[in-house]
Amino acid sequence: MLPLPAAEPLRAGAVALRARSHAELAALIGRCRRSVELAADAWVEASLLAKGWSAVSHARAEEWASGPLPVARFLHALHDLQRGLAAGHLPRLRPRPVARGTPVAFDALPAPGLGDALLLAGHRARVECPADVVQREPERCGDVALVLGAGNVTATPVLDVLHQVFLCGRTVLLKLSPLHAAVAPALQRALEPLVAAGLLHIVCGDGPLGRELARDAAIAAVHLTGSTATWASLREDAALAGKHLTAEVGCCTPAFVLPGEWRDGELRHVARQLAAYAACNGGATCLAPRLVLTAQHWPQREPFLQHLQRELAALPARTPFHGAAREHFARAAGVQPAGPELPPTLRAGLDAGRHADLWASEPFAPVLLELPLPGPDVVAWLAHAAGFVRDRVHGALSAYLFAPGRILGRSRDAVADAVRALPHGTIAINCWTGLGYGLGVVPWGVPASAAWQHGAGWTRGTLCLPATTRTVIEAPFRSRPLAPWLPAHRTGSATLSALTHHYLDPSPLRLARTALLALCSP
Repeated sequence: MLPLPAAEPLRAGAVALRARSHAELAALIGRCRRSVELAADAWVEASLLAKGWSAVSHARAEEWASGPLPVARFLHALHDLQRGLAAGHLPRLRPRPVARGTPVAFDALPAPGLGDALLLAGHRARVECPADVVQREPERCGDVALVLGAGNVTATPVLDVLHQVFLCGRTVLLKLSPLHAAVAPALQRALEPLVAAGLLHIVCGDGPLGRELARDAAIAAVHLTGSTATWASLREDAALAGKHLTAEVGCCTPAFVLPGEWRDGELRHVARQLAAYAACNGGATCLAPRLVLTAQHWPQREPFLQHLQRELAALPARTPFHGAAREHFARAAGVQPAGPELPPTLRAGLDAGRHADLWASEPFAPVLLELPLPGPDVVAWLAHAAGFVRDRVHGALSAYLFAPGRILGRSRDAVADAVRALPHGTIAINCWTGLGYGLGVVPWGVPASAAWQHGAGWTRGTLCLPATTRTVIEAPFRSRPLAPWLPAHRTGSATLSALTHHYLDPSPLRLARTALLALCSP
């Protein structure tokens, strides 16, 4: 039996959930939007305080971007979905021209309306699917799911709860990581409408508690965000036979930097993005680029690495909150940390054979690894690099590709071939893979073809497409306005806070305020 009196109320709630109309679900989502809005500021502050980062520059912006904001965006997408279903129609699909070798693809960004056109100007996202995919309404499973939340990013367990309730039709027992104990009261307030409706019960505890909960007869599905080792133990547990198991287990995220004739400012621009994404959350995020792939004989490789070194050095060192960070830092950087704080670090010029253990798992630390690979031209190099990543680099969650527009334009066929060759569920071109994580309308996870060690299943995605191959997101090489999640943005925290509140309670005034704050940066 469950160690807390949650089993029977959740079972009863699951039966009642199946009978709720789409209008009732939309009303429930509306109540969640209001509760998240009331809890958002305390949520961010509690997470900063727990990590000891209240004085770290840009950390508050990171907490908005990895906490309330993606939850607000997903609730917005869920509300639109349920209101549409209540009116008797599925989301409108926008087919896009099919790339060579791609069965079918649909545009998911920009969303209709002025918001994305202003705030994500020039950004595009497409969801690629098998040719025989057919839209269908979200599932109504009518059973109970256990969500095992990781302790690094506060949005993830909340997003997983919303996915299980509104896209799978399950009630949820959420086990938060001990690392989120200080944030638990804010998350409880944010999700109070689900708790009050008998659809959610929240506990906080360690790994053994998670294993005990997973084995309970009341649990029909288990979703993990955690390590490959934990995922393996769930798969091998005979007591979980017959349960629906899914997992997000991280990735040694690759970043491809296409060779060609770059301007110096372009090299600096990409180096600044890579440094920011690698250092975000102290390196404790599965969105962080880990392995930068460059062309061995690219004439601008050394200038690029110099820019990358400078950009990393300009970012603050942080005291890690994650228990494995120091060990992972030492292994990835090749040196022991000099003090209690971990500085964003580059380890360049690695050898594909001698250093293979570095990308055989995900290093959870603010370290960028750089691996030069041979190739006589862009086409050959990219094919080689994509094959190397597919066959020898851990993970299938997300990947990056960077190139100025003129180089990208000349290499479109090679890029399309590389995208198809990669096993990753989300591929970001000239932008942050966090967009794939946080847009809500697009799915986040790994393709069914991925090796089991890389996780299983998708979360989020409100286009009602039951089978997905991948999500591809592309931005202009230099987006305007500057992305507020980048440290260079002068009003990043205020912009992301305003954007969160706009998604939770949209209005022209809130959109205008968000746009003005977003533009207050060079």
